[in-house]
Amino acid sequence: MRTLPILLAGAAALISLPAAAQAPGEDSAVYELECDRDCLIGKLNEYVDALRVRTPSLLPLADDYLFTENNTPIDVGEGLWGTIDRLDATGLEVADTQTQNAAWFGGMTENGAPGIFAVRIHVDKGMIDEIETVVLREPNLPAPFGQTMDMQHDPEFNEILPPEERRPRPRLRAIADSYFDTVELNDGQVFAPFDEDCGRLENGISTTTSAQEDGSEFTRVDGCEAQFELGIFRINKRIRERQYPIIDVERGVVVATGFFDHANEFDRYLLTDGSEMRTALKWPNSITLLEAFRIRDAKISRIEAVFTYVPYFMHNPFAGPAAAPPIPRSSPEECDEACLAGLTGQVMQAYATRGQWRNLPWAEEVGYEENSVGMQVNEGIWGSTTGIGEDALVIADEQLGRALWLGRIEEHGQPAWAGVTVSADGDRIGRIEAVIRREEYGAPYAAPETAPVFATLPAAERTDRAQMLQTVDRFYAVMNAQDGTAPQALSENCEWVLNGQPIGPCAAPFTSRRLQPLERVRDRELIAVDEERGLVAMSTYEDFPATQQQFTDAAGKSYGDAQTYPRTLQAVELFGLRNGEIQRVEAITSELPYGMKPR
Repeated sequence: MRTLPILLAGAAALISLPAAAQAPGEDSAVYELECDRDCLIGKLNEYVDALRVRTPSLLPLADDYLFTENNTPIDVGEGLWGTIDRLDATGLEVADTQTQNAAWFGGMTENGAPGIFAVRIHVDKGMIDEIETVVLREPNLPAPFGQTMDMQHDPEFNEILPPEERRPRPRLRAIADSYFDTVELNDGQVFAPFDEDCGRLENGISTTTSAQEDGSEFTRVDGCEAQFELGIFRINKRIRERQYPIIDVERGVVVATGFFDHANEFDRYLLTDGSEMRTALKWPNSITLLEAFRIRDAKISRIEAVFTYVPYFMHNPFAGPAAAPPIPRSSPEECDEACLAGLTGQVMQAYATRGQWRNLPWAEEVGYEENSVGMQVNEGIWGSTTGIGEDALVIADEQLGRALWLGRIEEHGQPAWAGVTVSADGDRIGRIEAVIRREEYGAPYAAPETAPVFATLPAAERTDRAQMLQTVDRFYAVMNAQDGTAPQALSENCEWVLNGQPIGPCAAPFTSRRLQPLERVRDRELIAVDEERGLVAMSTYEDFPATQQQFTDAAGKSYGDAQTYPRTLQAVELFGLRNGEIQRVEAITSELPYGMKPR
């Protein structure tokens, strides 16, 4: 009888355990297939049909849905929802009843401009709770871009395979993964099994046929396997955040998402035949993609992908939460202006000297980001920078414990603007935030021959810190108000310079109402203040939704948005003040996916 309490205690412990055990990462030991394939394709078409007519209210959306466009979380109704004109009547449709995911690939136009679109949805209890979209606009940068409207998709993706040509889910996933293993650091070694007639359609154009209809050439040889044996795609440093949300065993279809990281730490490389290739771009960049594989008899026979450029090392929210950067803190007693300027100088010199970053005075926890994307030190421009301008503008603010470096960098000899903010943690480096602007992203832009110069002001012409900050705050308030008036504290001679290119008097865009394509300036953060030179440096984000393309200025003249697509600009903006008035505004901007926010 003395054992009874022990037995009862054991029973109580068992009762407190979960009611069911299941495989790690799974919600249940039994998949509840609420939505069969026809149901999933139906939900998919509901999404596409609602997008066609720009009406989000037609969608069965879960209350806690997550919607991304090019990996940026925004609200359904924003982004492409506000700009799309046409969408293909039919697209490539795939679904997975086990994961309750479905995807659609097709062509579209946006404000009259051609593009390609892919979407993945997830259905839960009849509601759409995940929407992941990749939107390709006609690229300014080198990339395949073919037929957009009425895209032709290979019918093989819809054909049910005979049982002997099918493979189980784990093997299908492994084969798709082996494709990415082959593309990653492509050096001629082939891990993936390819069908002899394997074909690849990327952004509406065949990239396994060397000769294109327009006479151009993407690759030097035909065929999937032959290209990889030649090592053409060695620029892919890694294929990151690979996910496989859709696997259709009956049809042998796998849909993957991920990023191709082009670190561009080198600008030329040798193929396996001894010939030389040069990189098309000289700086770090990533492409985000939705890619469908058709696998027949354990071999890849067809590939269709939609991809577009995004900032280097960008993160997919569906792959898990992003890490929050540390918040360094420092006081003037720990790191004064000379200390801050010294730390900043060390950082900039380390960019141009590979491996020197290890010798920098790092804090215990360090944050690093480029163009709003967090990454490890020694990624990004740490690997592409080949030179640093010697005449940079440096603003050190010991009250905030940070300094801004603004000037010229070179990536394999190609110049670019850089705004690098270094924050101190005590007397060590706690965080670095770099904004880089390259010429290839379009006007306005002038090559950074020299950095902006601001002389020390006579004491009588200086403005105290609090007043400078109030003046800058009013500047942004009027910029957001767009009421046709200019900020009161603008000097008559104030000049505005954007990415090194003068764009005219500061007041003109306000009074002429030429800022209307700008929806808002948000997430403003003070970088540094220099009272002796009358300088205030700010970090901001500017949203251009592109939902309206034509505007009327104050003179009654019509003008258009500079672009046909939604975008956000991250800006490092510098205000020069004298006698309480803004004399000059200097800014560099980096284009980001629409709605992207600071880390």
